[in-house]
Amino acid sequence: MVQQMMPMDIQGTNQNVDGNRRKFKHIGKLKDSGANVAIIFRTVPEESSNCLVIGPKFLDDTYHNSFMKALESQEGQDAFELGTYLNRAVFPDGTNILSFLHQGNYIKKIPTKNVVVTMGSGNDGEVSLDELNKLIAKEKNVKVSELSVEDPTPKQTADDTKKKTAKK
Repeated sequence: MVQQMMPMDIQGTNQNVDGNRRKFKHIGKLKDSGANVAIIFRTVPEESSNCLVIGPKFLDDTYHNSFMKALESQEGQDAFELGTYLNRAVFPDGTNILSFLHQGNYIKKIPTKNVVVTMGSGNDGEVSLDELNKLIAKEKNVKVSELSVEDPTPKQTADDTKKKTAKK
């Protein structure tokens, strides 16, 4: 999670440092190690108990900083799933962010129960991603399995492949 180095309390009031921190969506940590992760997709199609995450610390400085800017951007924060925004976003060198992460094997599929998301300040606001997904599904009046983002490309059948081959 990105945190300010020093409180922005320039008035001299005795304000709590937590009040100065910005809360970002799409950020979590692994239950077992506490390592920070960015949640690319909260669920996987046909595997609603799994999610896709990356460990931003494994990116080199240039890509890490650009990735974090994308995550923290208004578009990144407004996105229901960070991955849908990253599919449109590019690094400064013009490389598509989501494609780079996928091709570089940075994206990992892990069980949603192994990721903790902080909702609010302190440990009181921590919830496991599987529970958060249940809350979101309930709010949207859908099943957790319906939260996953489907692949927008049409699925090909064996008949489609035969038709394309026969035309050549």
